[in-house]
Amino acid sequence: MLNFRVIIKNAVEYVSLIMVIAFFSGLCAKGPEWLSAFDYSTILGKFGTIAGTSDNFTGHGDISVRSAFLFALSIIPGIILSLGVLSVAGYLGALNAAGRIFSFILKPLLGLPGTSAFAIISSLQSSDSGAVMTKELYDQKIISKKQRCIFSAFEFSSGGSIGVYLTAMPIISAHLNLPILLPLGIILIMKIVGANLIRAYLYVRNDEISESYPGEERASVLNTRKQNIEDITNIADAFISGARRAINISLNIMMPNVIMAFVLTVVLMKIGAMEFLGKIGSPLMQLFDLNGQSMVVLVSAWFSGLGGVAMGATMCATGEISQTQLAIITPAIFLMGAQLQYMGRILGVIGLEFRNYRLMFAISIINAFMSILVMKAIV
Repeated sequence: MLNFRVIIKNAVEYVSLIMVIAFFSGLCAKGPEWLSAFDYSTILGKFGTIAGTSDNFTGHGDISVRSAFLFALSIIPGIILSLGVLSVAGYLGALNAAGRIFSFILKPLLGLPGTSAFAIISSLQSSDSGAVMTKELYDQKIISKKQRCIFSAFEFSSGGSIGVYLTAMPIISAHLNLPILLPLGIILIMKIVGANLIRAYLYVRNDEISESYPGEERASVLNTRKQNIEDITNIADAFISGARRAINISLNIMMPNVIMAFVLTVVLMKIGAMEFLGKIGSPLMQLFDLNGQSMVVLVSAWFSGLGGVAMGATMCATGEISQTQLAIITPAIFLMGAQLQYMGRILGVIGLEFRNYRLMFAISIINAFMSILVMKAIV
């Protein structure tokens, strides 16, 4: 007998997944005007300009902490919209639908069992929840040590990829002359490639680690576990919940990182270090048709992902790097971003052996430079 309630629930999950992809992809911006009501950029809009000028309230011509504060303030609406929509998507079950789709391809794609799909999806939204779930998969013997290492490589490079990317994109979206989801697509592809490089390395090394999944039968426990964070009963509650998290992220994470990036930029410019780093990094970056200042952005990103994004936007605004150069290094900023921070938040939580940390750092940098080659061919 057909269970119509289950059929309707599944249909809602898949429809919501399609709508979220369309919302952030820019597809809805091309077509009838009513369709643009479901487009991220259209709904976000732009700040008006001051009468008689082409500037909004942020002004121009200054690089300082005050200008950094106004710059960060202008980004907050985009973050609120992004996380609000993502929260609604989670409430409607879009992540569940994505998890079911991924479960059919995870084994050949990453060498992981289908039961790890939910942890994969969670790790794309939140590095912390992804790390916790990966640890749980290993503790329940659903994945082996070797698979835990592969999983770690996937999570460590651009941790919380979708959540972090959509949070940070408002910082540089105005400086990019390409669809905002293109760099994200490259990031996800490079994460998969990097994880498979680790997979191949472990295969060649031929560690005697069991590949069985004795906990496979306990998959339903992981896949049906509720996120007991807030009592969300409707779409409005879901959006408000995401918006609240966005405000917390904006004030406690994004704004301090943006201000730090501006301060670092000003200091480096004043002492002449920017020019020095540009000359030092120029030979390497010239191999990718980039200038030495691009290396400064990547180094900044290694310490702080959002800081690297902010520095890239700042350098593009001041003419240190071009829009094309920023587009080329954008995926790399995320793929090698915040490595020191993620060492504790991801690798430490997962419980990966310390001797494998070097593999995680190396694969993230390799992913970054491979992404530069791909973006160079595209743009």
